[in-house]
Amino acid sequence: MMKFIEYLKLLNRKHVKLKSQNGIALLMAIMIVALVSIISVNMLTQRQLQIYRTSNLYFRAQAYQFSLGIERWGMSVLSQDFEEGKKSNKGNNAQYDSNQDIWNTALVNFDVEEATITAVIFDLQGRLNLNNLLVKGKVDVKWVESYKRLLKALDLPSSLAFTLVDWMDNNEQPTGSDGAEDIYYIALDEPYRAANQPLTHVSELLLIKGYTPAVIDTLKPYVFAAEEVTAVNVNISSIPVLQAVIPGITESQADSIISEIEISPFTSIADFMKNPDLKNKPIDMSQIGISSYYFSVNSYVTIDKTQVNLQSIINRDKLGNVSVQSRQESLWYEKSIVQDTTE
Repeated sequence: MMKFIEYLKLLNRKHVKLKSQNGIALLMAIMIVALVSIISVNMLTQRQLQIYRTSNLYFRAQAYQFSLGIERWGMSVLSQDFEEGKKSNKGNNAQYDSNQDIWNTALVNFDVEEATITAVIFDLQGRLNLNNLLVKGKVDVKWVESYKRLLKALDLPSSLAFTLVDWMDNNEQPTGSDGAEDIYYIALDEPYRAANQPLTHVSELLLIKGYTPAVIDTLKPYVFAAEEVTAVNVNISSIPVLQAVIPGITESQADSIISEIEISPFTSIADFMKNPDLKNKPIDMSQIGISSYYFSVNSYVTIDKTQVNLQSIINRDKLGNVSVQSRQESLWYEKSIVQDTTE
């Protein structure tokens, strides 16, 4: 009897041990399934991210090529405008440009295949060229004075003209008490030196003493930078810029001139000078003109969720030759685009 009882106890211990082993095996199986699931999800996530990145790169490359196509469109429009100007004999063998010309145009939400395109062409020479302040390495006093008048019209300090001159000239003598040469910039927490050359881009102003982001936002619509000296095209100018190049003109007089231009642009400087608001104004004739040689072509291309904005600065010389001066994927010069609702 005792042997039988011991036998039953032995069987019970084996059964309990077997149940324990089955539980461990089940737990291991669950852990393996969970681990495989985590690895699978991670692999799928990485795969989706790779597909997303590849798609973005593909769409971006496509959008950039569309932007280059817009650039070519802008150059073609500028060439066409020049040829039409020659045929109509604008200004007695001298081209004149105004916002009534065909280059002052825009494409708004234009669909091409899978891309949606918005683009605009606009003139830059209605602005004051900051590099005019330094001509052949020497400070041009008349342009410095014009720039100071622009600053005054915009309620900005005249000292900005001095720091800009010091940034571009090649000497180490600060202009006045507000100037800034290497000794100022080297003493900054993150030191650097003055460029001692003309601006390569207007964004360079961010490096110059006194040119805060707020100042630049105020100044940006009225200035640009070109390698050569450029006159201001009065047909496309603004009130502050006219006040800059025409000493003594009031805001109301400048506004009156612009209103006249909107109806009928000037075809020659002689016609412009006949305006009664310009009587007895000491205008330097080298600072004003009726032609433009620098234009901006801005493109906004969207494919799927990818957008590329490209700004191409186009030079059209006196012979009508058109070339790209620079291109960048940031829109420093901007113009609002109005949807044409006419049918």
